[in-house]
Amino acid sequence: MTNVKILNTLFLCALLIFASCGGDSGNKIAKNGNGSDGADPSVSAELGGNGFTGEGWETTASDFEPQGDPKAKKGGSFTMVQDEFPPTYRTEGKDTRHQILSMIEGMVYEGLLTLDSKTLKYNSALATHWKISEDKTTYTFRIDPNARWSDGKPVVAEDVVATYKLLVDKGIEDPSTNGTYEENYELPVAESKYIVSVKCKKVNWRSFIYFSTRVIFPSHHLNKIDGKGYLTKYQFQMMPGSGAYVLDQDATKKGEVLVLKRRKDYWAENYQANIGLNNFDEIRFVFVLDDRLQLEKFKKGEFDFYMPSRAQWWVQELDPTNVDEISRGLIQKRKIFNYKPLGMSGLAYNTLEEPFNDIRVRKAFGMLWNVDQLIEKLFFGEYERCRSYFQGSIYENPKNPLPVYDPDQAVKLLAEAGWTKKAGQKYLTKNGKNFELDFMIDQSWERIFTPFQQDLEKVGIKLSLVNVTPQAKFEQVMGKKFKVTHQGWTGLVFPNPETSLHSKYSKEVETNNITGMANKRIDEICDIYDKTYEISERVKLMQELDAIAVSEENYSFGWVAPYGSRIAFWNKFGMPESGLTYSGDWVVVPTLWWYDADKDKALQEAKTDKNKKLEVPPMIVDYWNKRNAVAQK
Repeated sequence: MTNVKILNTLFLCALLIFASCGGDSGNKIAKNGNGSDGADPSVSAELGGNGFTGEGWETTASDFEPQGDPKAKKGGSFTMVQDEFPPTYRTEGKDTRHQILSMIEGMVYEGLLTLDSKTLKYNSALATHWKISEDKTTYTFRIDPNARWSDGKPVVAEDVVATYKLLVDKGIEDPSTNGTYEENYELPVAESKYIVSVKCKKVNWRSFIYFSTRVIFPSHHLNKIDGKGYLTKYQFQMMPGSGAYVLDQDATKKGEVLVLKRRKDYWAENYQANIGLNNFDEIRFVFVLDDRLQLEKFKKGEFDFYMPSRAQWWVQELDPTNVDEISRGLIQKRKIFNYKPLGMSGLAYNTLEEPFNDIRVRKAFGMLWNVDQLIEKLFFGEYERCRSYFQGSIYENPKNPLPVYDPDQAVKLLAEAGWTKKAGQKYLTKNGKNFELDFMIDQSWERIFTPFQQDLEKVGIKLSLVNVTPQAKFEQVMGKKFKVTHQGWTGLVFPNPETSLHSKYSKEVETNNITGMANKRIDEICDIYDKTYEISERVKLMQELDAIAVSEENYSFGWVAPYGSRIAFWNKFGMPESGLTYSGDWVVVPTLWWYDADKDKALQEAKTDKNKKLEVPPMIVDYWNKRNAVAQK
């Protein structure tokens, strides 16, 4: 788990390797003097202008491998469905903790660098070069003079300074983001139009990652407002970005559809890192709250790309024997395996309030949740049991106990905690109060939690399933206005346990520490972890932290998907052999895939000719595992 705003940056820039910016190996930078063809002639070479050599600086590694497929073609459109329209178009501040906003942010804006999650090497982005001081506390970047915002203005060092000021402004109402940047960095310094430096306030090996890969915003907009003004002015508009896409304000209809259009003047379009990426002229996100309606609209062809929310639908209703379009290849199914961190999910307890301030009650609740039965009966074996905060990664403690379903032991623990049932009573009571709880869910999740509700009823606990929208639920959770909820978190290559588990956030709202975790040893580990540069030592620390956090029972773990993505789409697209990037999931698809006019023509013909069949490749794509296996021989 990590800071949710850091997630916005790293999830797209570090893990998915969108590489929406230029490198320095056989690309436009190398051919045209390290980007100096776009430099202000008044800026000297020493200050990053024309003639800058980069001697003594780092730049993109010579073995850099672009993520895009050279066969990709520009053009066409891509339409996919989402469940709920975002409450804002902003990507910073309150109400921005939505995957769709993180996705859009990574397509509209760029960071100084990108990080390849396979090689763990940095690559040029808005910055062509960078250097780190010997004591690892000062970072300096040289902005690419070719970089341009979508309004035509150049990207400059002052943009980095203005972005930092926004992130630490209390007016954006995001204490987690405020803390991450205010506690770790001093105010950046624009040393010239193209050179910017920042000094760290404390030793932290993650500081370079967080600063270099987070997206940058234009100072000529930010300098006109403060944090509070930013929340208001950009509630339903976006500042110019430097990325390959812009928000199409005219085509976007609030509550219905959100549209991005490809920039025809994208400054880094011909850079090597972008070959084969950013291919669609238009990307449309349509919003359908009801998941059953999503499925039916997809099968009717109302949108191109669909991620089945239910394992049953994937196995049964999207089975070729049930859907003619699938059996004939008009609709394709793919289950793509890669090295995406699995993350975690489970029941999250608010330990700041009764009854879950008692660890015995938390343990009991977990023992009354029959997750194995859900996986077998309801999920058709599509998921695996979670038992770690860092599931499926090197940071997972291998000695973590596997959660068990044990109602008898649960009743004993509840009795020890003072919850008993007197003769003739239906519910457990304590201090004259019945054990009754509200549990917020989207209506589509009733099938999952009704069995849990029934098991709780058997032992004397009343769990009322309250239907709310995903947005309403998340707002309550981030405000710690809940007793127990179901929550999932995306995993990262580099965990940041501080914002999720450190006690300084235990009572703060709008942070990942939604359960109120407060453990002295976890705090100590977080502090040591930040100062530990040796990865093997960090692994040991995280495994110790994982064991402690698991033992606190703030979560009762649920299930995770052991693959990168499970998707269905109409057969009119091209894609790389890998299907996804090394550690990406479905959110990379609009950037990585492309429209294939020949496939679309064949698709339209097959729609009218029921005897026509299209090619149906294997459903399982395991490119990265196979590639790694060959490399190890």
